[in-house]
Amino acid sequence: MSATEATPEDLRVTSTAEIAAYLQQLQREGAGVLLSGPQGSLSSRICAVDAEADLIGLEIGADPEGISQTLVAGAEITAVAYLGTIKLQFELEAPVLVSGEQGTVLRGTMPSRLYRFQRRQSYRVQPAGSAYPRVILPGGAHAGHAARVLDISIGGLALALPADFAGPPVGQVAHGLVLELDRISALRIALLPHHVSPISGDASGAQQLGCSFVELDANAARSLQVYVDQTQKRRRLLKLDP
Repeated sequence: MSATEATPEDLRVTSTAEIAAYLQQLQREGAGVLLSGPQGSLSSRICAVDAEADLIGLEIGADPEGISQTLVAGAEITAVAYLGTIKLQFELEAPVLVSGEQGTVLRGTMPSRLYRFQRRQSYRVQPAGSAYPRVILPGGAHAGHAARVLDISIGGLALALPADFAGPPVGQVAHGLVLELDRISALRIALLPHHVSPISGDASGAQQLGCSFVELDANAARSLQVYVDQTQKRRRLLKLDP
C-alpha cells in the first residue's frame, strides 16, 4: 500500500457529532438512502436525526412486497447514500418499524461508526452518435420510452429526459432497464438516480438525470469498459476530443 492510499481506518468516522452532521446533511438534501440486507434492498430517506436521543428515522415509501419487514427480521441492514462524489455507508442498528399517520418509519439507534468514501471519478465519454446508446424505460404511461445517453462511464451515466417526461424518481433504484449500446449490444441494468438538472443550452426544457449503476455484473462491466475505450478512441479520431 502506498503512503497516499487510504486505509479503512482513514475512512472511518466515529465522532458522534461528525456522524450526526453527515446524517443531517443527507436529511436536508433529501438524499436517497439505499437499505440492503441478505434478502433484498429498499430505497428510503432520512426523516429524523436526534443524536441526544440516540435516534435515526428513515421514511419508507411504497413497499408492497414487505421488504422492510424482511430487512428488520434479518437484523443486518446496510445503508448507503451519496453527497455529491462522497459515498457514505453505515449499519442500521436496533432497527424497528413504526407505523403512523404519516406512513411507516424505520427507526434505529445512531450508528456508532460511518464510512466515508471519495468516489473515484470514472472517465466519462460523450457518445459520438445521437441514436445510441440509449436506455429503455419500462412501465408507466411512457413504457418503452428510449432515453438518450448524454455521457457514460463504468460507474454511471446521464440521461436526457424531455420536459414533459417523468423519469425514474431520484433516490429510488430503477430495476429492469435495458441499456442499448448499439443496434446489437443490450445490457440488463439497474440505475440509482442521484440528481436532475436542466440541460445547458436546451430551449425545450429537457432535463439531465444523473445515475449510477447498481450491482453491475462482471460481463456488463466488461462490455461497458470496452464501449468507453472504443468511444474515447473514436472521438479522438474524429477530433471531437483533444
